[in-house]
Amino acid sequence: MMFEPHIQSVIDRVNAIRDSVDDHWQIPRNEALLLSQIARIGQCRSFCEIGTSYGFSTLHFAAIAREFGGHVHTFDISQRKVNAASQNLTDAGLIDVVTLHLGDARELVATIMPETPYDFVFVDAVKDQSLEYLQAVLPKTAPRSIIATDNTLSHASELAGFVEHLRQLPGAVSCDVPVGNGFELTLLMQD
Repeated sequence: MMFEPHIQSVIDRVNAIRDSVDDHWQIPRNEALLLSQIARIGQCRSFCEIGTSYGFSTLHFAAIAREFGGHVHTFDISQRKVNAASQNLTDAGLIDVVTLHLGDARELVATIMPETPYDFVFVDAVKDQSLEYLQAVLPKTAPRSIIATDNTLSHASELAGFVEHLRQLPGAVSCDVPVGNGFELTLLMQD
């Protein structure tokens, strides 16, 4: 089993939200599991998630952060979604490893200094703002860090320029992963 039963039950409940609301904007289960496993293999401890929604991916990242004594900073512009994600994280017993930030991530990410530089960044918010999110978060990343950008299949044309930018970053190794919505998986190895 990927997660403890009490965490998995909340993940399953939040996953079911996609059938009852039209603004869930959460990644598919198979994508969440793969991203979690990548973070686990990388022993990631410091997460930046841009786009919380109802906390589906947040729950996955928080479970991994807990395993390695880490923390998740997650950002969303919707008060309703931040409240719902907070409750879901509380129900899973993971709220203590997550800080939820309400507001525009383009502005907020730049003002937050994580205790440990981010070694895992998940970009899953307004697609045409992705470059601004990246510019805000890059100075706060660890010398070796993972950036996962969601929706490279479902929003391919909208993200094409951003994906090309990621692939041109100094020290970057990047590829498309056609799982779920599709995501660009970028490993940054900075000097």
